[in-house]
Parts: sequence; structure tokens; C-alpha cells
Amino acid sequence: MPQESNREVDSRYSVVLLAGGTDPSGGAGLAADLKAVAAAGCHGCMAVTAVTVQSAGRVHSWTPVEPSCIAGQIEACLEDGAPGAVKSGMLGTTGALDALASALAGGLAGVPYVLDPVLTAGSGDSLHGKGLSGGIIEKLLPLCTLCTPNLDEASALSGIEVRDRRSMEEAGKRILAMGPEAVLVKGGHLEGPPADLLVKHGGMEWMEGRRIVRGKVHGAGCTLASSTAARLALGYELTDAVRGARTYLAQTLGSSFARRTGRLLGHLPPAGPAHPSHDAEAFYLPPRFCIRCGAALCRDSGPTGHPACPACGLVSYRNPIPAVTLVVRRGGEILLARRAKAPYRGELSLPGGFLEIGETVVECAARELREETGLEAGSFSLLGVETDSTAYGAVVLAVMEAAGWTGEAVAGDDASELAWHGLDDVPPLAFRAHERIVSGLARGD
Repeated sequence: MPQESNREVDSRYSVVLLAGGTDPSGGAGLAADLKAVAAAGCHGCMAVTAVTVQSAGRVHSWTPVEPSCIAGQIEACLEDGAPGAVKSGMLGTTGALDALASALAGGLAGVPYVLDPVLTAGSGDSLHGKGLSGGIIEKLLPLCTLCTPNLDEASALSGIEVRDRRSMEEAGKRILAMGPEAVLVKGGHLEGPPADLLVKHGGMEWMEGRRIVRGKVHGAGCTLASSTAARLALGYELTDAVRGARTYLAQTLGSSFARRTGRLLGHLPPAGPAHPSHDAEAFYLPPRFCIRCGAALCRDSGPTGHPACPACGLVSYRNPIPAVTLVVRRGGEILLARRAKAPYRGELSLPGGFLEIGETVVECAARELREETGLEAGSFSLLGVETDSTAYGAVVLAVMEAAGWTGEAVAGDDASELAWHGLDDVPPLAFRAHERIVSGLARGD
């Protein structure tokens, strides 16, 4: 039984318990589950039910894990607290199924449960032993929040051949009558455009899709189910959780990549070293592709013409970005910095930079002053607000004066050189807003 602990539990992450098989290719099974859950901002803990030997395109063999070991893994996860959702994939044997069913009726009772009834791999290779389909129907379907069969699995569970939309509807109703709260019959292998069918006791809804890549992609079913479970753990209503998971799956399909024997989903963006020719001028260019599903963007027909996604409807608003411009004075002189990076590399400007997430204007001013000039300010005061249209896009500038500053002005970070100039003798500056600020200071505004 889970052990009681007085230690406070950090609630920043929702937790999803994942039960399934391993996959050496990293494309399906628990490997896909963990990545999909992490991409939703959740933490995945896991119970291994089987160890497979498979590539991106073929299952060679699999070995079941003892039911007592599966039960022990689940109990160990529960020692750290109940998860926000459970997702099961490959179980393999009735012993594994029984271990999971016992936990779902015990320590996991009441936790949202997504059942991906894995009977075959995407390659068509079998991933289950004798009697598993019957066990799923008898013991797991009555306990699950959502069951996500593909066409073959829907056929096995419903007892009818499922190959088109009409048979998907009939199979969905039959499986729903076996006890789950909802059934998502996946139509990724339909002839023509793919479509999924969500069947609930209140009715059914077709969720249309588009063919993003040709052929099969390893791990798509695992990803959809675990992504849905993550959203249930976050508190999403069931239909919204499915919709969000389908959007995420479309994004990973758009980023999929080929291996020698098959194709794998692209779950996460690269986090490696930056490109050697980093282009600071390009970070606020209009996006060409949807950040949610990866589709090419078009222009919204409204008066603003914002980039919009024709696939998922996301509109990319390009709002002005907040920045701080620093005024550092020494008598009748003002401190200028020569820019070390694009845009306007080599030209003079006032020190400053963009606010980081979670930063106040004063905190940004102190950081930028320190990074670009090496100076520390005793206090800051707001002289005014300016706007500008630059290579970065539209910018809103908080003009902050550094008072009681100390230290020696030394160029750093984005500045290649610092120089003091009289207010009546300032050369042309990189940004028009900076020229207006200096002109106002010279007039005594």
C-alpha cells in the first residue's frame, strides 16, 4: 500500500501514470507517451508491462513483465501521490491486464483513465497474447473514461468489420455499450481524408482531419491517447482534451522524420547549440508556419491581416513588444552605445533592451544597465513612454533614467563601445525614437 508522508507535494506539475511497453526505436510505447505528456507540461511516471524488440517499422519479439512486478511499479508510483490521469497502451497478457484492473479499482479509483487497446503494432505485428480482447471488454472498458481503438481494434472489440464511416459509427456505439464513458474510433487508416469519431452517451461527433504525411507513422496512436490523458490531468473537459490532443498529434506528424524502416513523430523542437550565424534581426519577422499544428499560414481576411492558420484556426497576433531605453547622464553629457549586433550593427543608440518574461520594467532596466555598461544604479525614474517601428517590429519603450549610478562604464553584451556625448552634440542614432528622446532631453522636456 502507498506509504503516508508528511512531506509537502509540489503541485506545479500534473502527473500521468503510463502503463505500456518499451520501444527501442523511441517512437512508440512508453517512449512516445513520456514525450507527449511532457509536451503538454505534465510529468509522466510509468509501469512497464512488456519489453519489446522492435524498430521503427517492425516488431521482432516481445517479453511480458510479471504481473506482480507491474503491480509493484504502480504501487511505487502511488507512494508519491495519486496521478491526475492514467493511460494504458500495450498490456500483452491477461496477467498484466488483471494487475492494471486491480489498481484501477483500488488506489486509482476515480482517476480519469484513457485506454488505448493495443492489440497490434502499426506495422501489423501482434502485441498481445490469448484472451486479451475479452479481458479488455470484461475488465477495462467499464473502468475507462475514454477508449481509443483504431479500425482493427474497433473490429476486434465490436465484433464487426470496421472499414468506413458507417461501420465506425456502429462499432463506436457497440463499444460504448460495454461501459466506457466515451469512445474515440480513430480513422487515420480510412481511405481518403482521415477522420476520428468521438462517441459519448449524449451523441457522436466527427472530427475531420487532413493527410499530413503519406503512409504509416510509428507511435501516432500512443501519442494521441497519452496527450489526451495529459489534458484530462490538467482539467480539460473530455471533448476539449481530445481536440487538443489531435492538434498536438498533427503538429508531431508535420515534424515527423524518416528512419530506415519507418517514420517517427517529431515531438519536441531541437534544443541544441544555436546556429553559428545567429540572426538577431529575424526574431520578430512574421511567422510562416503555425506554431500549434505546423501548417502553412495565410493572411486573415480582416482589416489587420494577421497571419492565420487554415488548418486549426490559430491567429498569430503581432502585438508591440515591450522594451526599456536607458538614459544615463553625466553633467550635460549622455551615454551612448555602439551596437555590436544586428539590426543597425555599428550604429549608436541609447542602451536598453527587451523585457524578459516575469521581469518588471525596473528589473529590466537594472539588468540591461549592468549587462551593457557595467554600471549599477541607485534608483530609476520613468521619464516617459515612446513607440517605434523597427526591424524588430513595433516596440513600446519605457524611457528610464538611471540615478545615483556607480561604477566605470565598460561596453558589454550587445555593445561594442560606449561613449559620452553632449546633449547638443549627439550624432544620428540607429532608432528614430532614441533621437526623439535625446532631442526632448536637450530641450529640457
